[in-house]
Amino acid sequence: MFFIIAFAAGLVRGYSGFGFAMLMALGLMLQLPPAEAVPVALILDVACSVTLWPAALRAVHGRVFGRLLLGMLLAVPLGACLLLWLPAGVMAPLVASLCLCGGLLVLWRPPVGKALGQGLAWLAGLASGLATTMASAGGPPLMIYLLRSGLDARQLRGTAVLFFLASSFSALIGLGVAGVLTGSLWRLALELALPALAGNLLGQWLYPRWQPLSLRVLVGGLLVLLSLGSLLKAIW
Repeated sequence: MFFIIAFAAGLVRGYSGFGFAMLMALGLMLQLPPAEAVPVALILDVACSVTLWPAALRAVHGRVFGRLLLGMLLAVPLGACLLLWLPAGVMAPLVASLCLCGGLLVLWRPPVGKALGQGLAWLAGLASGLATTMASAGGPPLMIYLLRSGLDARQLRGTAVLFFLASSFSALIGLGVAGVLTGSLWRLALELALPALAGNLLGQWLYPRWQPLSLRVLVGGLLVLLSLGSLLKAIW
């Protein structure tokens, strides 16, 4: 079952460019507690983004990226502590709720207004870093800020890719210090890496050839459905 989940999450990532970590964590939580599902999703998220790093390094907006990192680094210790200390009965519905909010934010179309100032970047980094460490759900808070930051498309993509990498990597360090990362979790991530990468490559191949729905509707809809399923499972 986990192989199918990894392939499907990779397919969405390759097709849309985002959503992998949230979908992977929600799928793993069908059989694993959040303290095991979230670290595996973060490990795979870092591994599946390798091919995006060179282009991102050339396009990143240094000032915005630095402020995002500042907020993220403040959030990681708190998120790691919460993931470690909260019982699974509380953490599972919390993670599902965060992912549900993320899916709804992806589907939401805010009214166009003036660009948000770069001074607010650290708050976006704080929200995204906390959501990443606790639930692998840092994408929506970051993208909402970046889409209103005034950056051009190339800078936006490069900044997002490197921030997601730094956020996931920092979250893994925090979880490792907290003693959450075990050998069994690394082995599971290694086993799922191949189907995740295969799905990623297939998604990249499909994108220019088949587009039945907009990316926003496709990824947001999947996140909402999976989050609702996980939330109902955790509650009942």
